[in-house]
Amino acid sequence: NGKAFSVLQLRFVHRLVPRGAESSPVRAGFSVPKKKFRKSVQRHRLRRLMIEAWRLNKQELYEAVPEEQQLHLFILYTAPEITDYNTITQAMQKGIAQLKSAVQ
Repeated sequence: NGKAFSVLQLRFVHRLVPRGAESSPVRAGFSVPKKKFRKSVQRHRLRRLMIEAWRLNKQELYEAVPEEQQLHLFILYTAPEITDYNTITQAMQKGIAQLKSAVQ
């Protein structure tokens, strides 16, 4: 019962819930499909790139989430081929900008 949108190679699935005892404003998960990338080395590389892009850009989203709410977020890699870090970072930045507008 969450909402979803796609930006370039990434699909963002998100839902706002009341914040419990956890202090973090966002819980994030990352996935790369085994069906498209059979070798675990490829899947893990893409996941590491997504996590790094998230780590460097998440702060502006943290500030936008209301104090009493928590954002549950799942990011899926949807492209059929491996892309470079710059492309993933651009997609992550655009996705975070859309999430900011959806949360506020």
